[in-house]
Amino acid sequence: VPSATTETLTSSAQPTENPFIPPPAAPPPPRTISEGPPVPSTQFSRALSFTTLGAGLAMGTLSNLFSSSTTSHSPVFQSDANALRLTSSLRRLRGAALKLGQMLSLQDASLLPPALSAALEDVRTNAESMPKSQLFQQLEEQWGADWRDKVDPRGFEVESPVAAASLGQVHSTHLLDSPTQRLAVKVQYPGVSNSIESDPNNLARLVKYTAVAPKGLYLDEILRVGRLELLTECDYTHEATQQTKIRDLVASDPQLSRVNVPQIYPEHSTAQILTMDWAPGVSIEQALTYCDQTERNRIAKTILRITMTELFTWRLMQTDPNWGNFLYDVDSGTISLIDFGAARSYDKPFVDNYLKLVIAAANENEAEILEHSKALGFLTGEENDIMVQAHLQSGLIVGEPFRKDIGIYDFGNSRITARISEQGSAFLKHRLTPPPEEVYTLHRKLAGTYNLCIKLGAVISCRDLLEETMDGYVFDDSS
Repeated sequence: VPSATTETLTSSAQPTENPFIPPPAAPPPPRTISEGPPVPSTQFSRALSFTTLGAGLAMGTLSNLFSSSTTSHSPVFQSDANALRLTSSLRRLRGAALKLGQMLSLQDASLLPPALSAALEDVRTNAESMPKSQLFQQLEEQWGADWRDKVDPRGFEVESPVAAASLGQVHSTHLLDSPTQRLAVKVQYPGVSNSIESDPNNLARLVKYTAVAPKGLYLDEILRVGRLELLTECDYTHEATQQTKIRDLVASDPQLSRVNVPQIYPEHSTAQILTMDWAPGVSIEQALTYCDQTERNRIAKTILRITMTELFTWRLMQTDPNWGNFLYDVDSGTISLIDFGAARSYDKPFVDNYLKLVIAAANENEAEILEHSKALGFLTGEENDIMVQAHLQSGLIVGEPFRKDIGIYDFGNSRITARISEQGSAFLKHRLTPPPEEVYTLHRKLAGTYNLCIKLGAVISCRDLLEETMDGYVFDDSS
């Protein structure tokens, strides 16, 4: 691994071309998004899909009952056939159902049966688009019957979408009066916003039946928080506001001069259509093909810096760590941030206490870890020694990259997320209270950031980022 100085890792110069890597031999081929069946848009049709899925899983489990393999995972997903049944249904349903599958695919692989883990990874990277008939219906309802007089219709009528996700799909087009300005238009699937109340309930029944969720998991609380999050994510007007706020914050930070947030066009956006500037680049995981170790380190440190700045400086965080939400421009080295439906704010008292917890973990101060954990609501003070030790170990592992004695941290060889997950069984058996509501989204983002650093094989200094945060931070209680 080439040595990297702090100056190299934190350089904010804006080059005209990327000096760290040679140009690729050929540009990455455009991703083909296959057209799927119509999206079930009524509560009845979605409930029927869940019922059919449950019946199929039951039959698949019976046919696999006499398998000789035994593991600690749910027997429902020991077979490839059942894992494929689940992912096929999630693709067709989209919405809350697919969102759950994509979130699960970002977790540590050791938490899921191998067949299910592989199938969910396929769901995350290979979502299907809605049929043209549903797309045109959405465009007419949101933009009006004359939408073809506003934008180049070929981006919708001829070309396939450039991306498809859990709640909507993205098309590339341009305004008829600005043919040289490429735009990205995100169109929400029909019926998704109306399914938020029913999908989580159907998912709860399915999860309990399949025993994918371990005993002791506060599933009802997870679904309650998830329902609120999905209600926000389905409101593209709210997402436009959050994206504009974060775009302004990024532009004002000189340390993030090689980070881009696309501009929103509110006059061409609605509650279910979001129009913005096109962001060039490949997903961050594809950057591995083009980047040497020095550039991988810079990318990882930039994303870790963004995560810490979002939480401790802006108190406004994009909490969906899907790797497709970070685009890397091979030519310039610019990182574009997209998809702000899951952006949320955190209040000052919570952030104050959370920073104290991070500092205590980085400094290996167990007494302060417990003190701030109680203040945040992670612990009640009545936990047994098994739970206390598991909580301490998790906190110390999370703070490990920021320890003063570590210097340069090797994420690729750290097993940091796997080691944290090893404490999970103690949490599920001995936890006395659900985690604070804020951490469902926050820890998803933090785990995603660590996993991204692992994926990039980052070897970077992290303590300096924490010290920068501490130097400029003012606690409300003056501590």
